[in-house]
Amino acid sequence: MKKFLRGALIVIAVVVMAVMFAGCGDKSGAIKRAFEKEGYEVTVVNGADSETLKEWLSDDKVDEIGKYEVITCTKSDSILSALDTAVIFKCPSKDDVVENLGQDAYDKAVESGYVNGNCFLFSLSNKSLEIFKNA
Repeated sequence: MKKFLRGALIVIAVVVMAVMFAGCGDKSGAIKRAFEKEGYEVTVVNGADSETLKEWLSDDKVDEIGKYEVITCTKSDSILSALDTAVIFKCPSKDDVVENLGQDAYDKAVESGYVNGNCFLFSLSNKSLEIFKNA
């Protein structure tokens, strides 16, 4: 009985750890919630959903693009709403962010807060940068 309980606990611990580690890399959900909490309208575009891209590209290329998302966060309650816009690129993993940016640019972006997990930010707004960094 003790061996069975010990085995069951080990299996449960492994499953819990696997679930925890699988969720560590993807920060897009937390980032979207943080912007929504601040009153931004969040829109997600996935390349695999584009009918135009499906016509232009082969199926394997569409599947590859489908791993990436573009998240736009806009705030329309101010006159300068264009400055309050954030464009976030969600990559499949942190390694893809490094590959897309290059190691030097990645290191600088991490230092300045423009990379959060598997996402990187394009924005002119300091407020957007703070929301992104703290998500």
